[in-house]
Amino acid sequence: MVKRSATLTLFCLLALSACSNRAVDSEATRCAFADSPRTPAPAFICDPDISGFPVTVLLASEPSAESVSERINRTLTGQIALWADNWSQAWYQSEEGQQAANELLLKILADKARVVRSRASPTGTLWLMVGLPMSVAEVRSLTLATLPLR
Repeated sequence: MVKRSATLTLFCLLALSACSNRAVDSEATRCAFADSPRTPAPAFICDPDISGFPVTVLLASEPSAESVSERINRTLTGQIALWADNWSQAWYQSEEGQQAANELLLKILADKARVVRSRASPTGTLWLMVGLPMSVAEVRSLTLATLPLR
């Protein structure tokens, strides 16, 4: 009787140990929203690698009175403007070259950049993965081919 009781106790302890290890492992590897850490989030929130989009950035649009489409458009337009400004300044030295490159990049990026994933968190924050289907090197080559350095 003692041997059976000890075996049963050991079995229960092993079963509980296995369950607790799985809970710890899944907790450590689970993706969650930054603004709602107890809520599981889709993989793109934690992993910015999206097939077909070598350049991606995760952006958040805080809750507001704007419609969802207005928030998406504002966030996408803001990222396009940021990329155009950063890249034109990095690639061109003169103010004239930077301004011309910025205008060209705004057109290229407005045509190419996309919101490739989106999800609202429980707090109402809209999480957007903005992607570009070309590498920064490809964007630079296209820009320089159209507007040589001066």
